[in-house]
Amino acid sequence: MSDAWKGPIGVSIRPEYEVFSPEKIAESAQVAEKNGFDSVWTAESWGLDAVAVLSYIAASTSRVKFGSLILNVYSRTPELLAMSAVTLNDLSKGRFILGLGASTKALIEGWHGLKFEKPVARMRDTVTVVKQLMAGGTNDYQGETLGASGGYRLRFKPISGTVPVYLGALGPLGVKLTGQLCDGWLPALLPMRGLREISAEIRAESKAAGRPENAVTMAPSIVTCCGDDGDEAREAARKHLAFYLGAMGPHYRGIVGRCGFEEEVEKIRVTWANKERDASRLAVTDEMVDQITISGTVAECREKLAQFRAAGADHPILSLPGTCTNRMVELAIEKLAAPAAERANA
Repeated sequence: MSDAWKGPIGVSIRPEYEVFSPEKIAESAQVAEKNGFDSVWTAESWGLDAVAVLSYIAASTSRVKFGSLILNVYSRTPELLAMSAVTLNDLSKGRFILGLGASTKALIEGWHGLKFEKPVARMRDTVTVVKQLMAGGTNDYQGETLGASGGYRLRFKPISGTVPVYLGALGPLGVKLTGQLCDGWLPALLPMRGLREISAEIRAESKAAGRPENAVTMAPSIVTCCGDDGDEAREAARKHLAFYLGAMGPHYRGIVGRCGFEEEVEKIRVTWANKERDASRLAVTDEMVDQITISGTVAECREKLAQFRAAGADHPILSLPGTCTNRMVELAIEKLAAPAAERANA
């Protein structure tokens, strides 16, 4: 059995592939569950509402866990996030994982029309209130960015236990917060060479906060393009990296640059700003594709998945970007996991 299958594995499904229908989301989640995935995730940007999609995934499956990758901490209050999380968890008999994050300035200001201010403080305040409410406490809290003193609690007692809270954070302060308060870590576009180092930092923060050293599950969201033609799959990954590093703000550029790609990231930024899309794509080097993504043929993807596990991924999440064809999505869901019983014997 391949080392790629030694441990839990998740998959993130988007609605923006070649052909979209609500039924396709449910079908993909069902196939992922059947083929041995342990979790199914969906992102939220300026398309479908993730909470509604997650409800549909919950109703369409019976075993697999499911989570948000991510819900931002600006456009919903902590109170609403807690209500949604507990509702989804109870409806699914305890299968929901709440993934939160600051998102990006481009999305928060450009789509929601909100101020992207003090992202780490906003994440801390939100996580604190959400956890208070899910544990049966009130929403009384005075933080740097949020505050309430109404003394309100959830009007019902959750029946399926506490919902794990995972955080999508990349910067040093966000990493510190993850280790102190959260149950899991959801980095995105993190080069493999940075995964081991930052995972160690999170474990150290957990221990310093009086928590178990392994309190946080390392669940990186890894761009995955699996194709019959390896070069075509890598090109799909390259296009996605060019878009995110060019268009989605400084956070992703910062972490990728700190992991040894400063010159490449700057070239992508400049060419994207100049609307030179082909130049941006070509500025994404083969080494970047190799370090940041799982892409290529099925065999190549399995080998790369094993490498990410060795670098510290406890629960890797295969993130299938919108540049994937439907065939690439199907291959990843059908071929990159194995039944849990087989993995237990690996």
